[in-house]
Amino acid sequence: MPTFKYTAKKGPQDTVVGVFEAPSRNEVLSHLASLGYTPVRVEETVINAATVAAQRRSPGPAGRVVRVPARHVNVFTRQFASLIRSQIPILRALGIMADQTAHPVLRKVLAAMSEEIRQGKTLSEAMEEHPGVFSPLYVNLTRSGEVGGMVDTVLDRLAAKADRDEALRSKVNSALAYPAFVAVVGVGTVVFLLTFVMPRLLKLFASYERLPLATRMLLAVTKTMSQWWFWAAVIAVMAGLAVVIKLKGAQLRSLIDRFSWRIPVAGRLICQLELARFSRSFSLLLEHGVSVLRAVDVAIPVVRHEVIRRQLQQLPAGLKQGQSLAACLKPLSVVTPFVANTIAVGEESGKAAEAFAEVAAYYEREAETLLHTAAALLEPTMILGVGAIVGWIVMAILLPIFELSSIAH
Repeated sequence: MPTFKYTAKKGPQDTVVGVFEAPSRNEVLSHLASLGYTPVRVEETVINAATVAAQRRSPGPAGRVVRVPARHVNVFTRQFASLIRSQIPILRALGIMADQTAHPVLRKVLAAMSEEIRQGKTLSEAMEEHPGVFSPLYVNLTRSGEVGGMVDTVLDRLAAKADRDEALRSKVNSALAYPAFVAVVGVGTVVFLLTFVMPRLLKLFASYERLPLATRMLLAVTKTMSQWWFWAAVIAVMAGLAVVIKLKGAQLRSLIDRFSWRIPVAGRLICQLELARFSRSFSLLLEHGVSVLRAVDVAIPVVRHEVIRRQLQQLPAGLKQGQSLAACLKPLSVVTPFVANTIAVGEESGKAAEAFAEVAAYYEREAETLLHTAAALLEPTMILGVGAIVGWIVMAILLPIFELSSIAH
């Protein structure tokens, strides 16, 4: 189809320049008139489609897909839904959002989306051109909202889901913040004692022939740490860099996922969080009329953990063979019997979307409870561990003094 470059007036002062694909020049003129623009110049041009697509998909330099932080996308979603609900046209709403957004990449994406919609694309098609900003879940739900005439409702639910995800993420971070702080301070304190304080203090015992076992162990550790701590740090950093370089991207992520999955409490918590995210996304898709197979394809990439995602990727094969969702979920080791039975009841009653929403809420509650319990146990454990190490150091220093005192008496 021919591509036309146009220049039009948008009011007395603003000038709009863009491109539009249409069968003829008259179609372009009609399209501009429908947008309320006054055509100034319309001419056919030749544009490399691959280059245009690459530019739309890659607002960053050197063809790199630049992502926008989730909180900026969530703010855009909330405000954009309010504008659409107020009957403001989509192009004008995108222009308003582009003017007021604080993120420069999102501003460029919204400007590009406006141009794509002027060329005849729908809102969901324009979003699909920017995968670094809008996920497949976001695009498919927006498309279902366009079909049902409820884009504002869909956007509100996407924002509500993002709020729940952010709240859960904040709870995880806040629960782990204090134990992490204790661990860092404790390790730093012990290293400082062994490398800088102890070498000076233990010189007092260098002339003694018979020292307690704890003191001899402390002397050996202190000597090693004080002499080799710099090279040990360099070797550790270089080994870490070598692992990161060798296992780039997906390989490194896969290694981390397999390791975290084997940690008893952490693996269970990760499973609950990931299944809650999958169930919430799947529920939204079903609720807005997306087919089951399509919903599975869209919801599975939402799961970030490789072990869980690989298990869920078995679902499409069973569904294509005519099995129910519950029957496909039951053999998976990450799915509990309660969840499989809940989905089975939901399918039988024609309320699969509600069943998945209930499963998501159940996993979120379970994850929150487990997180609070683990944090409550981890904090005193970390304090006791650091205290035990410091206590051993103090004991190793005091034992020779006590022995000297007993000999003197």
